[in-house]
Amino acid sequence: MTAVPSGRPAAIGRAGRAGWAGVGLALALVLAACSNSGTTTSASQSLAPPPTAPARLGPVYVAVGASETVGTGSTQPLRDAWPRVFFRAALPTSTVFVNTAIPGATVAQAIREEAPAAVDLRPDLVTVWTNVNDIVAGVPAGEFERQLDTLVTTLRRGGATRVLVANVPPLERLPSYLACRPNPPPEGPPCRVAARLPAPEAVVQVVDAYNRATARVAERQGALVVDLHTMGLAARQGGSDAGLVSDDGFHPSTAGHAAVGAAFADAFRRSGPLPSAPA
Repeated sequence: MTAVPSGRPAAIGRAGRAGWAGVGLALALVLAACSNSGTTTSASQSLAPPPTAPARLGPVYVAVGASETVGTGSTQPLRDAWPRVFFRAALPTSTVFVNTAIPGATVAQAIREEAPAAVDLRPDLVTVWTNVNDIVAGVPAGEFERQLDTLVTTLRRGGATRVLVANVPPLERLPSYLACRPNPPPEGPPCRVAARLPAPEAVVQVVDAYNRATARVAERQGALVVDLHTMGLAARQGGSDAGLVSDDGFHPSTAGHAAVGAAFADAFRRSGPLPSAPA
């Protein structure tokens, strides 16, 4: 995740499978380079859920996601990862918090490996942020929508669980991406890939299609969208986006995690409080 600098290109026509694959390959190369830069977070730093539901002394909150949800890019993930920021800012102190995130997870992997553990915990609240890895994998928007629908449906538990699902933030001005485009910013990170990257318009097109899909899923399933895309555009417009990206040029910085946590907290407050005494 990241916020991005000024000048959003206009979206172009519908992407074919080849276009999706090209954007995915480009971002995969960038992500792989960032993963080798010493800034990633080990999977062992996420919190594995217990095999059975915790004693329900208060509401149960489960975070479902990928490396961003683990805290990659922040200085101290166990303190500064955005779900912890959200937890501290918006939830009752009695809330039980479990992070099931898996670095690199796609929606399909979250369905297989995160959702079962989350459902077993009978959560009152689940946050979902996994979409960039699907773009990296070249998953077309239609397939992403079907899989996200399955994931959200599963987590909603027939309406018993409130689900907040993030959309995709702007990606076409990531420092690690711009470093490999013509005329890279002199203050940015070095380019770590040799492949030719697609034009920003192609990246914008894919992100917009994913975000439309996310909105449709949320409307159908009664989930609430956390609009990280608008947050990123606002940060770009205000010139405050540069500090939201970590040194790897791809993941949120500690400040970026704080901004994401605040966005989730704002969305949660609009949806009303959790029950203080679970049934």
